This record gives sequence, C-alpha cells and structure tokens, in this order.
Amino acid sequence: MSAITKSPFYENEVVLSFFDTLIYGRDLELLNGNHWLNDQIIGFYNEYLEKFAYADQRTDIALVHPDVVFACLSVDATSAAEITKDLKLSEKKYVFMPVNNNGNVQEAGGTHWSLLVYHRPENSFFHFDSWSENNLPNARDLAGVMGAALGVSDKPAFAQRRDVPQQHNGFDCGMYVMCFSELLCGQYLEDRAVDLSDVTAEFVARKRRKVYDLIIHLREIM
Repeated sequence: MSAITKSPFYENEVVLSFFDTLIYGRDLELLNGNHWLNDQIIGFYNEYLEKFAYADQRTDIALVHPDVVFACLSVDATSAAEITKDLKLSEKKYVFMPVNNNGNVQEAGGTHWSLLVYHRPENSFFHFDSWSENNLPNARDLAGVMGAALGVSDKPAFAQRRDVPQQHNGFDCGMYVMCFSELLCGQYLEDRAVDLSDVTAEFVARKRRKVYDLIIHLREIM
C-alpha cells in the first residue's frame, strides 16, 4: 500500500476523542503505511463497530478494548469478572476479544494480534489467527479465565479456526483482527453470508486507508 499523505497532526496532539478511546497523532500515523497497530487503533475500531456501526444490536455484542483483554490475561477468573463487570458480558451473545502476545504485564508491547470470539448460542470460543497458531497459547489462557465474566456454567468448547486468511508480512495482524471483527459482526448480527477468504492483502490495505479516513471524518463531525 502506498503511504497516505503524512498526517498533519503533531505526535502528541489529540486527533479524536471517541467514547473511551483517545487517538493521538502518533496513533493515527500507524495507519499511514506499513506499521504494526497498537491497542488504541484496535480499541477505537472496536468501539466504532459496537457503538456506531452496530449500535442497534449493542445488547447482543461486546467488542472488548485490548487494554481490558490484556488485564484479564494477567489475573484469575474472579478478577477477570470484576474487571469486566461493567461490560455486562454475561448478557451478550457474542463477545470479541483482541489477543496480544505481550508477556510483560507491566507495559504495552507484543508483536502479534489475533481474535478470540465467544459465541454464546454454541457456548464456544473461536480463535482467528492470521499467523498460523502464534497466539494459540494466549487465546487458550484467555478463554480459561473468562468463564465467570461470561456467566457460563458449563465449560465452553474451544476451536482454532482453520479457514483464516494468513498475513504475508509482520505488521498487518491488527488490521486482520479488525477486518475479521467487522465481517463476523455482519454474519452474527445480520445473518450475512461471510467468506473470510475475502480478507486478502489488498482488502486489508484498502481497509487501512478507510480506517484512517474514518478517524478524520469523525474528527470533523464530532
């Protein structure tokens, strides 16, 4: 993807305040070219899908902020339920959780994102990873501590999805997570026919530009 014209915002300038997410110039610039995405960009898009794109179905879904997911990965099930109590996950049919492979609970980091979805109608976790099974251990750990938060009495099944498109570089994993989340919201909430193989490198590159433009648009109207 050719780079978008360099952002006109200073690195520490607030570009957009969107519900619980602040996007700074340095965050926006990650969408400009071949950059690994941080939790702010992924968290923003989760909030956009839940509170804008699918606002009418908010009672059925939760797209959890990466910061909250990361916090849950570092605690036990009781603490995870306490951390997420305000999200009312036990009332949601579908819960989307971006998984990061950062092993240092003291600071942000990591090198890879994947997506864990809890599907209440099937009482199952589904893991979508664009880099083979790189995040499988982290996804299993997360599933293991989320039962109380989700309000399940029977242990959910866990499945590593095998039909997941694979990235061909070291920086697009966050974009794949965002694309998967959007498509799956359409499938679960609007009964759309979804083919994950549509998420090609070209699809991801176009989405990167669209998310950049979306942030600029929201800045102008909010």
